[in-house]
Amino acid sequence: MREVLVIGGTGAMGSRVVAALLAATGDTVRVLTRDPSSRAAEALLATGRVRLLQGDVGDDTSVRSAMESAERVFCNTDFFSSGSVQAEHDQGLRLLEAAREAGVDRFIWSSLDHAVSLTGGRLPVPHYDSKASVAAAIGLRRADEMMRKDSDGWYTNHVSVLTTAPYFENFQAGLAPRPGTLPDGREGLVFAIPLGSGSYPLIALDDIAWFAVHAFENWQAWGARDLAVAADSLTGDQIAATFERVTGRAAAYVPVPLDAVRSGMGDLGHDFAAMFEFFQTHDVVGRERDLPALRALHPGLLSFEAWLRTTGWCGAEEVVQKSPPAAVPAVSRSGADALPS
Repeated sequence: MREVLVIGGTGAMGSRVVAALLAATGDTVRVLTRDPSSRAAEALLATGRVRLLQGDVGDDTSVRSAMESAERVFCNTDFFSSGSVQAEHDQGLRLLEAAREAGVDRFIWSSLDHAVSLTGGRLPVPHYDSKASVAAAIGLRRADEMMRKDSDGWYTNHVSVLTTAPYFENFQAGLAPRPGTLPDGREGLVFAIPLGSGSYPLIALDDIAWFAVHAFENWQAWGARDLAVAADSLTGDQIAATFERVTGRAAAYVPVPLDAVRSGMGDLGHDFAAMFEFFQTHDVVGRERDLPALRALHPGLLSFEAWLRTTGWCGAEEVVQKSPPAAVPAVSRSGADALPS
């Protein structure tokens, strides 16, 4: 029986990875957590197959102890704990080195798109670029291994990068639609998103977990071990239209100005405004994803419409993340009247 360590296992993504591992394998799953008494941690413990390890990814001693018996590691670090690109970058490299020294056989780094690089330096997105900088460092270490005859090839043979995307479940939390009067005069739900006329790259949390487990279980056979995933790419109007078609509830998209995000989300405002500006100006799915190939690999990959039908979600706000960021400010089409946040 293998031991799998999940870093970030009490979070929205990590908890789904834990559940997928438990469903698909006989592995013992361990989760490193600062607070074993938290509701999220206790929910994992209640499965009977998860072992909680108290510790902090910022503490070398607890990290090295957690890595000692782990054969596989899924790692999704939390940028918002520090709010620093440099801090998450350094944290990621320390985790990788601890895994290498412990002889971890399969390590998956959960990453995001390198916005500052993809936009030629024009548009940094801190919580994207910090994870992507670790992925870039992995690439540099692989290149170095190819040049060195004495290299153990650990980064080349034992590390995978899984680049993810925003998840549909965000609509249940910070982007939950609000009741209001639609532009056509009907009463319904307003999807207030700072997307402009851009496209939102999206995927279900359970599908991210599917790809993580598939990578672990098919390490040498699943194709290039670095994989960028998404399931759909929708404009705001398409999001609202799909929701109305599936649920029967009147809905409309109202674009939120980026300046409202910058001024209305506190310390997170500039980061999230930059992310949505990135989506407005860069077609992430069209340029960085191969949806037909992803669906060939995972035929059950859910589109937004399929996710709505599968989950039965009809617009209610739900708890998705253990520490959700502030809701995106919602404004009317005129930009004058604030909707509930």
